[in-house]
Amino acid sequence: MNDIGFLRRADKLDWSTWAALTFREARGIYRWAQVNGNHWEGWNTSGVRLDNALNFNGHMGLKNNWDVHLGGTFAGVTPTYCDRCARGGPVLRKSSGFFPWGGFNTDSRKKISAGMFTNFQFRDEGKSRGASLSPYVNVHLSTRFQATIGADLSFDRDDSQWYGNFSDSASATHYSFAHLNQRTIGMSTRFNYTFTPNLTLEFYGQPFVATGTYSDVRELSANPRAAAYAERFRPYAAPAGTDTEFRFTQLRSSTVARWEYRPGSTLFLVWSHGRQNSSNDHSGQSWTRDYRDLFSLHPDNTFVIKAAYLFSR
Repeated sequence: MNDIGFLRRADKLDWSTWAALTFREARGIYRWAQVNGNHWEGWNTSGVRLDNALNFNGHMGLKNNWDVHLGGTFAGVTPTYCDRCARGGPVLRKSSGFFPWGGFNTDSRKKISAGMFTNFQFRDEGKSRGASLSPYVNVHLSTRFQATIGADLSFDRDDSQWYGNFSDSASATHYSFAHLNQRTIGMSTRFNYTFTPNLTLEFYGQPFVATGTYSDVRELSANPRAAAYAERFRPYAAPAGTDTEFRFTQLRSSTVARWEYRPGSTLFLVWSHGRQNSSNDHSGQSWTRDYRDLFSLHPDNTFVIKAAYLFSR
């Protein structure tokens, strides 16, 4: 379950193994280094294998107090399947995939430090691939004030994106998938200010814009568990008028004031601010125009007061 007690899915059994080799004595170019290895598997309660992956990653602290990171995941080590990709339809076999990533961060002891991480994905026998870039800057002006400003840019080509389930005149359901070209650009800002040890103010804000175009619509074949990727689908013409483009924009922010008015007893004042719009009209306008349009949307504001009192003898 997540922090608010919501269970995203049931019907799953999984286990994982993790091991690390750490070097804590400075040698050569590094002050410390660590290599990790991971393996995890998962099944649903019907015995369908949902995951089987290996991950290796390494981390190194350089002598100038910068850190570098590099890793990768090999998914689908043995045949794996997706029991929810068709949104209530048949189980679909997933192709093996490779997901490398890397990044670095500068000396975090400085008042201003920065870092950047990048992720890649290659799957569906080379037909699906993507890349993302996440730079950020940390600001520590004092022991009272800390801030982080970051950006997330991703460009993905997903050849097996669920498109929709459609019924024909014979009441047969067609479980359709398509090739999706998607661009997502987001920014995030977070700052914390401590007035006193008992009174703090926290802010988090994230605007982002996602646009996408669907093409090459197909439906599941009679054998969606086929070993060959192409044999899992067959041609399909989506109903007339079905949307093939989308744009989704959203702004989410929250401001929290926390006051511990007596030991163990706290008062929270929360302001959540949001703007959101989804449109099937994708005109191909620039992301800067998308952001200007986002801030012109009508806002939704929510105010919450939470109080806790500790009874003690």
